[in-house]
Amino acid sequence: MYMKRLYLLRHAKSSWAQPGLGDIDRTLNDRGNEQCRTLSKWWSDNGSQIDGAVVSSAQRTRETFYGLEAALNFQSAQFFDELYLGSMEDYLGALWAQTGETILMIGHNPTCDELARYLAAPSSPAADKLMAHHFGTASLAVFECDIENWSVLGRSQARLMDFVKPKELEKNNVT
Repeated sequence: MYMKRLYLLRHAKSSWAQPGLGDIDRTLNDRGNEQCRTLSKWWSDNGSQIDGAVVSSAQRTRETFYGLEAALNFQSAQFFDELYLGSMEDYLGALWAQTGETILMIGHNPTCDELARYLAAPSSPAADKLMAHHFGTASLAVFECDIENWSVLGRSQARLMDFVKPKELEKNNVT
């Protein structure tokens, strides 16, 4: 039996406060930085060591990765231009090229939401939670995949083990 783990994370809340700044260059706002702190605490308590990070090249996704970097105990990531404004096929292609057992992917909506719903087996422990909620900023879907290689991962082939929303963590004083 093979077991791979995917952490699919939508970037933290970003700012629209800088007129003239291109969308790809938008930075995290105060709320986004707080979301990163909340997720870092959750990761320290619940997350596993990652073997690779696949991150959109947009500034807000990079800042989200750097905001989690200490908790991840991982200092390197691959930044992909094709994940910014990318389709689900672009995300799958980046994931299929990975070789590690545990991968963190940081991207954007609507693609993170679309990919999570595509991968999640209907019988997954957290499938109902995903289907009932919006994939908001800094939302994290945790998948377990019984596959030997990422390249074979497809529709409904991953067990969605958890769907983490920073707002809920803060409300439940998990931070």
